[in-house]
Amino acid sequence: MSKQRIADTDVTPYVSVWVITYNHAGFIGQCLDSILMQKTDFAFEICLGEDDSSDGTREICQAYAKKYPDIIRLFLRDRNDPARRGCEGMWQFNFIETFRACRGRYIAMCDGDDFWTNPMKLQKQVGFLEHHSDCSGCFHKISTVSETGQILVPDMGYPPKRQDRYSLDYLLRYSNFSPMFSVVFRNHPDAAPEWIKKAPFGDMIVHAGNLRHGDYGFIDQVMGSYRIHHGGLASGTSRLHNVKAALTVYRLIGRHLDLTDRPAFHMGVRALKLSCLAEWVMQKIIPGNAKKWLDKVYGTKMRSRIRKILF
Repeated sequence: MSKQRIADTDVTPYVSVWVITYNHAGFIGQCLDSILMQKTDFAFEICLGEDDSSDGTREICQAYAKKYPDIIRLFLRDRNDPARRGCEGMWQFNFIETFRACRGRYIAMCDGDDFWTNPMKLQKQVGFLEHHSDCSGCFHKISTVSETGQILVPDMGYPPKRQDRYSLDYLLRYSNFSPMFSVVFRNHPDAAPEWIKKAPFGDMIVHAGNLRHGDYGFIDQVMGSYRIHHGGLASGTSRLHNVKAALTVYRLIGRHLDLTDRPAFHMGVRALKLSCLAEWVMQKIIPGNAKKWLDKVYGTKMRSRIRKILF
């Protein structure tokens, strides 16, 4: 395993890998190993925010930090910390504070239940950004795996429309097109603003903040896996709940980033409102048997039909 070793006092890391974790005891080891295996010609650090887990995740993080003291900077959060006041949920404090600890010129992120699959991921993405100074970040394709690591979908098909560059307007029209753990971006304060404390999720806010500084480039290669499991942030929530959460994020982005005059913003909000209506109809009106059938159809076709109507 080849990895760069850094020290706080004499070497500045070129890349900070921003990892946040909570109750990921069965997954955090694979996540950290996938970062430590990266082969680079630059120094990198892992900024690891452990959010007061109750399942042994904290102890695993402490063991890794002890083993790799020159690479891993461990931040142990307290869920009773008064600084959490003002946050809508529990994750926002760890999210923001871990970001603020990142010192690198570039930032990569990997939630504690996901992992990277290519040891050249960081090198390839940093190399892309070094040669494309007009891009604020770049991302790659992903796979999905089960709780036990079994591959469910080898290529998730992100983004839905393949092109070389992805702009802020593209994000606003089509919503999230890339999971955060596939992105490497230039370090700047807009990525994790203070008002993210009011958001139900943070990835689209990070994307929007980045894309104000330049497009995202795309690397057409699967280099990471997203894990689907019962303990995930969105696990157990309905589609209606998730669409409403997305509308909340859109409104926050529109207000704080002054994007409400953009046609793409209004198209994105309109699409979400239609999705919200469709979900409400299926949950509240349609009988059970019909709902199951429509839910199956909806999962694969309804969103594309809505997009065709709108765009």
